Amino acid sequence: MKNLITVLFVSFLLVTVSVDAQIRTSFIPDLDELISTAEIIAESNHYSDMYDPGYTVYPGFPKQGMYNIFSPKTGAIYCNLDADPEMEILFGAGETLYAVNLDGSAVTGWPKTFTTNYEVAWGVSFGDINGDGEGEVVVSAGGPLGGHIHAFKKDGTLLPGFPINVGKYAMNPTLADLDGDGAMEIILGTRDKLAYVFKGDGSVYPGWPKQMDWYVASSASAGDVNGDGVMDVVMESRNLLYVWDKDGQILPGFPYAILDSTIGSNSYSAPLLVDLTGDGKQEIVFCSHSNAVNAGGIVYAVKHDGTSLPGFPKTVNDWIYGPPIAADIDGDSELEIIIAEYGSSPVPQFYVYAYNLDGSMVTNFPMGPYHGTANQILVADIDNDGQFEIIFDENVVEVTTGRYRALNMDGTDVTGWPLELTQNTSFQQPLLGDLNNDGILDMVGGSFNFDVNNKQVFLYVWNTGLPYNPAKIVNPMYQFNPQHSGVFVDPSLIPVELESFWVTVSSDEAVLNWITATELNNSGFEIEKSFNNIDWNKIGFIQGNGTTTNKTAYTFNDNNLTPGRFHYRLKQIDFDGTYTYSKTVSADYYLISDFSLEQNYPNPFNPNTTIKFELPKDGFVSLKIYDILGNEITTLVNEEKPTGRYEINFDASAMVSGVYIYKLESAEYISTKKMLLLK
Repeated sequence: MKNLITVLFVSFLLVTVSVDAQIRTSFIPDLDELISTAEIIAESNHYSDMYDPGYTVYPGFPKQGMYNIFSPKTGAIYCNLDADPEMEILFGAGETLYAVNLDGSAVTGWPKTFTTNYEVAWGVSFGDINGDGEGEVVVSAGGPLGGHIHAFKKDGTLLPGFPINVGKYAMNPTLADLDGDGAMEIILGTRDKLAYVFKGDGSVYPGWPKQMDWYVASSASAGDVNGDGVMDVVMESRNLLYVWDKDGQILPGFPYAILDSTIGSNSYSAPLLVDLTGDGKQEIVFCSHSNAVNAGGIVYAVKHDGTSLPGFPKTVNDWIYGPPIAADIDGDSELEIIIAEYGSSPVPQFYVYAYNLDGSMVTNFPMGPYHGTANQILVADIDNDGQFEIIFDENVVEVTTGRYRALNMDGTDVTGWPLELTQNTSFQQPLLGDLNNDGILDMVGGSFNFDVNNKQVFLYVWNTGLPYNPAKIVNPMYQFNPQHSGVFVDPSLIPVELESFWVTVSSDEAVLNWITATELNNSGFEIEKSFNNIDWNKIGFIQGNGTTTNKTAYTFNDNNLTPGRFHYRLKQIDFDGTYTYSKTVSADYYLISDFSLEQNYPNPFNPNTTIKFELPKDGFVSLKIYDILGNEITTLVNEEKPTGRYEINFDASAMVSGVYIYKLESAEYISTKKMLLLK
């Protein structure tokens, strides 16, 4: 087996001197360190004279970094690392993890530089791993000498228990709350054939690590595969697909073997978890490759019991490196599976494929040929025409210019595309979002070169000038979110649908209750309080449930009350740091020194009235209605009540006009008052 450094060095020896009309393509080895050919240079057209989508590069970009051995893979992420509403961007280059603002400046406390030869070859993740209500930055750094997992607070402070020593070539970390305790676990594998799960304090999660048959081939995914309410971990070795429950118990039907385990391999293509059949259970879609004739790439759709979805696997001519993606790209209300062939050729010969759920090809596919791509296809409405497009890196450089492509569903280029940038975009997943909350769509992308003497990484941020609509972006970044969970969620779902929100005051506390109908990437809720509806202060945080279509109830107790009227609102925060505010609810709190029963209002009434009373201490209390002769008509209250102020609605629609008596009674207090019903 060839040494990776040697392979790359040999490839550069085969490069001839470039001229203006030359196009350069480059291969990256798979995890067996195999490559199909050396770097190639050939003649081509000048794309820079033909395309311009009109995007504006933000001042301060592109940012540059250097790598030694391995180019970074899976691209950057964006998240909120500070107090301002803008997103910050995290990306790795060589032994350095950068965090930059939208003006290109470094975020306070960053960057972070690791040990020599411990490179950030994979992406970075962001999520709450210690349950403090704040996101943390998690990244693996390593290479042939070994690997480390680092976890930082947003200000760049290293968390206790980190770094953690793991095996060589540690993969991209996946973050997920496996046990529902409000803190996410860290999931990743290494080339030492081990699948790890760690807690946020750096300790090993019970039941882990797990021994695999061969090296780990991609980043993991985490979700409830079999619909039993328990989170599962999905990971690929070179030859097998594993699914464990959170405690490390293998699920029935797994591991699942790829078609060609002799000369084939899983490489880079992380698993997608998606309910394709609508049965509440998730299918696992992933890709391998083979050197067998007519089976270069293989697309699998595996059910929760380890059996294949009818019509799958599917084979294509060339290798596949990017994770698959699912989306309804043809408007038939069913999901389709989209993948692209990896490769690199001066003459376009690689294709993009889309499959229906029965394994048949979607109309207008395969699309191509193209020069090859290494990433997950990004599905979004990139041109604001109301239709999905597909966006991908293209593994090609013309002189010194690389590009991202965007295609309409009929195979034509989106107007103005490809989008050009310096050097090769291979493995640099593009990102879409509104990074500065101005309602305009932003795009983040990256590239790198193969110059053996000057291995540079470039980070770009563009303002597209188009309206931002998150409901039209299926996967805004690699594996959907900064945790890289790999779980598909329909983007048309409202991110967090707040069904109800109310407050009650009893004794010496206010109790806030709210219910969500759905949640999408919900990190949690900050609870804010005000006495004048102007000066708002954070008084607490309640962890959200990430992504769920289940109705969820939340409660928060405010024990710091002073007499008067006060107001509450919820600040719902996504994992990427974006947030929205709820409506405001109000409540009154008064110090109660004695029992009281107020006159009903309105009075006379027809047919509804309100009766208010106050209790200075906890105890059993009754509130009853009598007619003028003393006959009991109905009971409104007859139970233990805590100290507080109460309002009871009385509906007399079934009663006749006349004078009635209401009576409040406890062990220490009796009071009666008259009221008049006029119909």
